[in-house]
Amino acid sequence: MLKKFLTLNRKLHILFGLFILLFIWLFFLSGLIIHHSEWKFASFWEQRTEKKTAFIIAIGYLHDDPDMVYRVEALLKIVGEVSNLEVKDGSIDFRVHSPGIEREIHIDPHNGQGVMKEMKYNFWGKLRTLHTFNGMNKNIPSMTPNWFVTKLWRIIMDVTAILLIILCIGSWIMWYKVRKDYKWGYVLFGLGLAISGYYMFVLDLL
Repeated sequence: MLKKFLTLNRKLHILFGLFILLFIWLFFLSGLIIHHSEWKFASFWEQRTEKKTAFIIAIGYLHDDPDMVYRVEALLKIVGEVSNLEVKDGSIDFRVHSPGIEREIHIDPHNGQGVMKEMKYNFWGKLRTLHTFNGMNKNIPSMTPNWFVTKLWRIIMDVTAILLIILCIGSWIMWYKVRKDYKWGYVLFGLGLAISGYYMFVLDLL
């Protein structure tokens, strides 16, 4: 029974590792970009491109209902996570964002004239935005994602986190089996516990 369990653990370790390999690299690279924004190649903000697009939409499509935004998106041929929707007497404003692209849309409901401001990042900027892309708004905690791509991305990130935990447990099991040949494992395991424990528990007491 134990031999079968160890064999299964090894197989799952390989298969799960293959699945999340690129996701780990994505978070590794995007994390470096966040922490080292002074790096030349990572300065995506300075390398962004901006443009404005004027458009006209039929006034009859500008009713205060959830489908209004989708009508505008269909007209402009864009997709993304919708946020900051404000419908006032003199204006309709909202944002549509996807990894690497931010769009601000303003519409005059009286004549249907609108302007879309688009800001596009380079590849490194896209990686950086993927690191925190979850459709949540810190100012509106109750807000939930409204784009299926965002929902799928959140599921993938949850799966990645769960599989990382399984991989870590599996690694510990495999090391424990051969621990006499890898005595440095005790030091590394203890060092990891000490550093993480310091930031999680001890730092608050200082």
